Amino acid sequence: MRLLQILPTLCTASILFLLLMTRGPSSALALSTDPNPTPPAREVRFGAVEAYTAPVRAREAGVSWERVIFRWDHFQPKSRNDWEGNRWFPDSHLALELAEGRKVVGVVLGTPEWLAGTDPNAAPHNLDLPWDHPDNYWGYFMRRLTAQYAGRIDEWIIWNEPDIWNNNNKMEQWNGSVEQYYQLVKVASQAARASNPNSKIILAGLTYWWDQQFGREQYFKRFLRVASQDPTARANGFYFDVANIHMYGNPHDLVDVPNLFKRIMREYELDKPIWVTETNAVPWDDAGVRLGRDSFRASMDEQASYLIQAFASAIGAGVDRVSVYKMQDDFDRPGAEPYGLVRSDSGASLRPSYQAYQVITRYMSGVKGASLHREGTVAGVKLERQDDWVTVLWNLSAAATQVTLPARAPLGLLVDKYGHERQIGAKDGKFFLDLAGATANTVPGAADWFHIGGSPMLLVEERGRSTVSRVVPNQDWSIPGTDPNSVWVSPETGYPVSGDWLNYYRAHGGAEVLGHPLGTVRPDPAGGAQYVQYYQRAVFEWHPENPPDHRIQRRLLVNLLYPASQEPAVNANDPRSRPKGEPTYFPDAPGRGLGHYVADYAPDGTAIHFKEFFDRYGGIDTFGFPKEEPKVRNGRWTQRFQGAVLAYYPENDADGLLPGSATPRRQFRVQMERLGEMALSGLELPLNW
Repeated sequence: MRLLQILPTLCTASILFLLLMTRGPSSALALSTDPNPTPPAREVRFGAVEAYTAPVRAREAGVSWERVIFRWDHFQPKSRNDWEGNRWFPDSHLALELAEGRKVVGVVLGTPEWLAGTDPNAAPHNLDLPWDHPDNYWGYFMRRLTAQYAGRIDEWIIWNEPDIWNNNNKMEQWNGSVEQYYQLVKVASQAARASNPNSKIILAGLTYWWDQQFGREQYFKRFLRVASQDPTARANGFYFDVANIHMYGNPHDLVDVPNLFKRIMREYELDKPIWVTETNAVPWDDAGVRLGRDSFRASMDEQASYLIQAFASAIGAGVDRVSVYKMQDDFDRPGAEPYGLVRSDSGASLRPSYQAYQVITRYMSGVKGASLHREGTVAGVKLERQDDWVTVLWNLSAAATQVTLPARAPLGLLVDKYGHERQIGAKDGKFFLDLAGATANTVPGAADWFHIGGSPMLLVEERGRSTVSRVVPNQDWSIPGTDPNSVWVSPETGYPVSGDWLNYYRAHGGAEVLGHPLGTVRPDPAGGAQYVQYYQRAVFEWHPENPPDHRIQRRLLVNLLYPASQEPAVNANDPRSRPKGEPTYFPDAPGRGLGHYVADYAPDGTAIHFKEFFDRYGGIDTFGFPKEEPKVRNGRWTQRFQGAVLAYYPENDADGLLPGSATPRRQFRVQMERLGEMALSGLELPLNW
């Protein structure tokens, strides 16, 4: 049985600002002496809480973003006329972080005493007033704060862990209602965007386990239900841009909980990015801070394993950003534990987890596609990058095991969690990898459950070494509809499309419309014996009961992923319902439609070109019937069909070519959403996928 984790809280950052430190590993970057250094170009995916406390170590680790606390009660301790600034993170710190190329995200919390008495977790007075009312003190503060930092900090997290409702252990950080928290987010969003249109609002990190353990409905779902009752919420994206999770102790939670959050958002027709802004496992065996070996704790070696497994799992689940809690230890508060990648000793010494983090930023950056895998006691994540494929594997059982993987290249690079590398060769088109057994079993009352897998291994296969022969021999040509004499291998993913499947694929737009294949033809990993092939934007099914020309059909993915999205039919006889141009109407009749138009213009007259795209690439045979009229979702015009979601990209509706290609920009002004990837994201595929 899963027991409640003791989750860390935000705390005061110790000001140990090290400008010169001892050298890290031999692969670390040298400290620049350029007085005006050019910030390194980085993918903004991997973060560390309060990286500014060890800036050189953060650079050497490859940290690309960080979370920093901005306490309202410190800025305005006595009245709205105060403005004390951030005592922990002055502008000199910010300037250095920006010069290092790290993006800074602010987390705002702490109600001043003059608005809430002695409780900094209370909802502030006058929160229900219009955001720009002079007596809405929260609105005034957020407008001034976001204006001051505009262009330097544009991303703001609103409060922290409001789902911690039981304050017996002094961990509660918001004691207002869900309705008050929604109002807090709404006012913050309105104020921030008024002063800085580039502002992004991130919800407070939610722990999941506080509600799960006590049988309460998830706070995220309660929040969205409250928001849905506000008639202004839908048009404003529910007043937030990113959902946020804090997750500790078990790497697989970074799959299950993001997938749960995605399902909850789909109930409200939302599709927003998810960040994990805190994750880690507490080490118990550090000589300087000895703890008991219990309550989801780990050895320092197991902590290093955790980070590799957790970050890989989050990427496989489609999480946009992941951040370790935290960069450096902070023992300024009672009960603080040694989470830091860097210790707080005089030499800023490194824990083994620091080297694991370097492996993450080196081998998991630049991911173009990812999928989750599970076979027996072995878990893994396959990552597609520009120049190679990286497979991250770990063992969930105590017994050592060997795993067999189909080879994409004749040679591979095997990397352990500390960055040690060795080259291995494929045998008969396969790689054979040995995986150590798991040792982390500190869950109370569950000694036979290993919440962290054994030491992970990474297999790197260079794309430049790949050829058709490396993939085609692994294809089973006895599978219906496949043909070794008619085959195309995706240069992006390395998977083949052949025979009847290839003919259907090309007839319906190929890679440009459907995306690249995500696997070979095989029995459906979602269950059942039906043969399928997954693509980035679609899934094809084999129907032997049909005539030869109709044995391959597209799956109606929208009906599966958005089952509650059906809208009432429009009235075709009412001219007010008819879009501009020459739309096609599909009446609400069995086999003829669902009562909606396909048009080149949105209801407000915006040219979106959906009918042009629909007609060019196969009509209802490719997309199914439209299920609604076009809607704005996450700032874009979209329209859901039975088998696809079309989205309009106005930034591509312009003259010229896409950067680095000979492809006209307008070729991608309408695109299908990546529903094939979404359908796979909730599955754990066999390792030979």
